[in-house]
Amino acid sequence: MWRIAIALTLSFSALPAQETPSPGEPGFTLYTASQLVVLNVGVQDSHGTNIKGLTARDFKIFEDGHPQTIKQFAAEDRPVTLGILVDASGSMRARQPEVVTAALAFVRASNPQDETFIVNFNDHAFKGLPPQVPFSNDPQQLRAALLGPKAQGRTALYDALTLAADHLAKGKWENKVLLLISDGGDNNSTHNFGETIHALQMSGAAVYSIALFDPDEREHNVAILHRLSRMSGGEAFEPMDISQIEPLCLRIAADIRASYTLAYTPPQPDQHTTPRKIKVAVSAPNGGKLAIRNRTSYVLLEPAR
Repeated sequence: MWRIAIALTLSFSALPAQETPSPGEPGFTLYTASQLVVLNVGVQDSHGTNIKGLTARDFKIFEDGHPQTIKQFAAEDRPVTLGILVDASGSMRARQPEVVTAALAFVRASNPQDETFIVNFNDHAFKGLPPQVPFSNDPQQLRAALLGPKAQGRTALYDALTLAADHLAKGKWENKVLLLISDGGDNNSTHNFGETIHALQMSGAAVYSIALFDPDEREHNVAILHRLSRMSGGEAFEPMDISQIEPLCLRIAADIRASYTLAYTPPQPDQHTTPRKIKVAVSAPNGGKLAIRNRTSYVLLEPAR
């Protein structure tokens, strides 16, 4: 029986941020020249419904337990530079139609101004759009890019992530997102996991990973997706049925579009090495319990000279 795991990784187009890593794991650092700590904050009720209509007065930010003054606040839906990475190795052959359908549903539910590119990977990683088209928002063109390769061969997952992270720099939008569809395994990359993490760090991307895997196959590695999620303060899901892929893609798209952006000035900006803990509190409109998603720590980095 097929199982599906989805790990969503949220990163912020913000001042350098680093979550305190678990033992044995590299830290996940985000780089920027901004003088503000910028957080993307998702707010949901107990049923998982995104809460809209909040104002800056409804939020409180604490750094290392000390309240911070919110300097900037935005609640509008903002476009992103989006890369869709699709595993086209032999292990994904039977699920390719569902993968394409779910990916296109995600595109249709996203901001119409998003600029999107495709990276397919099997023995090698390669861009799906024509060479003269770096980005597109044409569903037919994106569909052709997704359906282009025949599912066969081995899996160069890390090479695909590195290629996509580099391509994000060509986009015009500040917020960067990668949607990865794979079983998490890698058996043919020239890049290793550490090099891949570094490339993602430099891109500042939010990585949403959808893992399709057969428990009887040894090549899958869902733990990689969970590690990416933990390192960036994300969340992991493991639905049991493949029919849930498309609804979850729609949910992810809605979560991206419904998030709030908050910014504050970091205290003691000359101290760049100690991890700083962040807590965001939100006042519920009706006093109910809320689920809040945001990065929980970061480290300031010395600005480039």
